[in-house]
Amino acid sequence: MAARDWDRVADDYFNEIVSPFHTGVPRPLLRALDAVPHADGKTVADLGCGIGTLLPALAARYRRVLAVDFSPAMLARARAACRARHVTFHRADLAELSSFSGQLDVAVTVNAVLTPDADRLDRVFAGLHASLRPGGRLIGVFPAMETIVYQGFLIHERERRRHDATRARLRTSRILERGKYDFVHGTYSEGPRTQKFFYAFELQHRLRRAGFRRVRLGRVLYPWGEVLGGYESFPGEPPMWDWLLQAQADPGA
Repeated sequence: MAARDWDRVADDYFNEIVSPFHTGVPRPLLRALDAVPHADGKTVADLGCGIGTLLPALAARYRRVLAVDFSPAMLARARAACRARHVTFHRADLAELSSFSGQLDVAVTVNAVLTPDADRLDRVFAGLHASLRPGGRLIGVFPAMETIVYQGFLIHERERRRHDATRARLRTSRILERGKYDFVHGTYSEGPRTQKFFYAFELQHRLRRAGFRRVRLGRVLYPWGEVLGGYESFPGEPPMWDWLLQAQADPGA
């Protein structure tokens, strides 16, 4: 999505976007933020801050907070969401973070890295690393491709209890909208728009190639019944998830 597309959805964000912030800041993300030592003396940036849902939590923990987004409408909503004096707002593309080089102790990005363009992704991950001081920490939430495969599995298990094998496979493909997914490149396309999802191995590979070390992956869970866009619901089964990652910028960089 281009900046103008995010401008369009800014006033109705949670009805337009499947977000981990729909019911508040996820506890795993808050625990990761709380685990940063001496945060009250550090600088953090919310990279792709959107409407600013995370900013009050960051402002309560960190000495200096940078809110970064490329959508003017999103930044306007973010300013209204957090008026703390030590929070500053910056319009920038995540593929062009050179103006923040070496300034951050902590970089946070929550479902903001969505471009399907492989070259832009390389620039984003390189920029995330370059924005951090040596040994700085990246905390991020990224859409999980594995959760789409998991959804397809659950749909097929349900459909094969109701139909013969051939019909169950056809119905599963239709319900999942399989034709809109590229499972090699981890993307979902609808009309002219394409969104990136990430496999766990891909995130680990991209982060290490960009210079990150101590890469750890956890999960932000989406219990059945919470907003899930067009996804099916399977109460009683383990929930869907996004990846919660933590990584350290190379101390020797």
